[in-house]
Amino acid sequence: MTTVKFNLASAGYCEANQSHALKKESSQTIKFYATYAHLEHPTHGHILFDTGYTKRFYEHTRKLPFKIYAKITKVYINEKEEAKNALKKKGIVPKDIKYVIISHFHADHIGGLRDFPNAKFICSKIAYDDVKHRKGFWALKRGFIPDLMPDDFESRATFLSFGSIHQKLENLGPFVDLFGDKSILIIQFDGHAKGQIGALVNAPNKTLLVSDAAWHKKNYINLHLPSPVVRLFFDSWGDYKNSLYKIHKYHKANPKTIIIPCHCEQTYRENT
Repeated sequence: MTTVKFNLASAGYCEANQSHALKKESSQTIKFYATYAHLEHPTHGHILFDTGYTKRFYEHTRKLPFKIYAKITKVYINEKEEAKNALKKKGIVPKDIKYVIISHFHADHIGGLRDFPNAKFICSKIAYDDVKHRKGFWALKRGFIPDLMPDDFESRATFLSFGSIHQKLENLGPFVDLFGDKSILIIQFDGHAKGQIGALVNAPNKTLLVSDAAWHKKNYINLHLPSPVVRLFFDSWGDYKNSLYKIHKYHKANPKTIIIPCHCEQTYRENT
């Protein structure tokens, strides 16, 4: 089993209502960090799990209908926080990134795809098929901004399917062993977005990246659901609850595994 280096970072954040993330909690403004993971594989090199925001978000939400996105979701990002620039400070230039794993196609996860010209993209086929032809208002409904996508995306992408997979992780279900060495196992966490994926990373401290399958630690630890109002923005509320329950069971069985909900400020602070 191959071990990879793991680093959690954030490329900007948006503001959210705490009572939306945690049903019946106080209604106060909290930060939803746009986290991404930088992984370093001994053979396959530098890998990103998502990219966070870039200032392109501002550029592509100046006009309708995407202006509505910017009105609903107040985003804060500066150039030094963008993944490409944060990585440069470590001596890692954009062409060094060999793979970008895309959990799903919301703007806070794909904002930096255009910055990594040599990267191969890894994503769910279902997730990509759900957004690839969407434009205008129909893209907005999925939280998808088409102009954030590289023009050559499809030629650089590997599309994962889970329907015929027989390998299963206890509590988490089917997985794809990305490199065949158990370093990065890709798992499907449907609900928040169609075909959303996460990753179980064999880092020095084993880490489960669950993307938006949970927004806060309390979601998966206590099965504390978000407010029902967020159903309006989810692909499937039933699938979301099922994914959250899988993560809850996995946490109970594997309490030493670090679980990263992508927007949880507490988790972000504890792991950076």
